[in-house]
Amino acid sequence: MVKNKGITNCNGCGACVIACKRSCIKLVDHQGVCNLDGCIKCNSCKLYCPLFMPVELPKFETFFEDTGVLDRDMPTVYREVMRKAKAGEHVEFTGTLCQIAALKSLLGDKLPHNLIVYPVFCDKTNMEACKECKFW
Repeated sequence: MVKNKGITNCNGCGACVIACKRSCIKLVDHQGVCNLDGCIKCNSCKLYCPLFMPVELPKFETFFEDTGVLDRDMPTVYREVMRKAKAGEHVEFTGTLCQIAALKSLLGDKLPHNLIVYPVFCDKTNMEACKECKFW
């Protein structure tokens, strides 16, 4: 198992876990880690990584109260949100900027009209750290 090569400063958003066609990537301590034995070098992990292939986020005026978004199994959350959004259901997603970027990347760099996103600061004790974020 090795950290994803070519992705510097992995933020642990988990988009690569969903993108991997061979299920070779797992999140370990908020880092994408790949089992190279199963990797077919398709580069899907990089194509959906919002750090490697940046997406543009809307400008958010208001950030919301952290509701435990850092403690969720993000690949599972992304799958559920994408399934509901594609089915036309009204979906609300609360996440950090990098989680929102990952979801947008997984959705083809588009946020459907039936998906409402609510941003939260990734570090509620040091909100200035979030302002250093690439997605700010």
